Amino acid sequence: MLTATLAAMLLASAAGPVDARLELLPEADRLNLRLCFSSAEAHRLNYQLEVRSQGGAGTSRSRQSGSLTSGPEIQCPLNNRLGIAPDSHIEATVTWTIDGHEQTPLRQSYPSSEPADSPTPAPRQSPAADAMVVKTDSNLR
Repeated sequence: MLTATLAAMLLASAAGPVDARLELLPEADRLNLRLCFSSAEAHRLNYQLEVRSQGGAGTSRSRQSGSLTSGPEIQCPLNNRLGIAPDSHIEATVTWTIDGHEQTPLRQSYPSSEPADSPTPAPRQSPAADAMVVKTDSNLR
């Protein structure tokens, strides 16, 4: 799992002017949430992460935001651990800008969406780590 995550990080750093990745990686009864950026040249980035969780204990929503100057070194300004119960559903959304230009939001959920044609709900299992990584390239040139 760690090798797949590292490979995804290395591949993502090679494409486009700014790469952004929102990762949700399950680990036992926790969910590791990480937001990472990299770019060949310096760009001013602003981001806002909103996390919504629902489960037997209720519903919660939290927000974190910040700014940074991206560069060739991968920067992960957000690295959070969330406690999860078997009935938890987590949705994370990142809105972000590059040099003041809005980018396509990053969205990720845990557990991942199940097929709509499934006749009966199967017991939820943690998806593979590579199924829980969202990466994007900006269209800013």
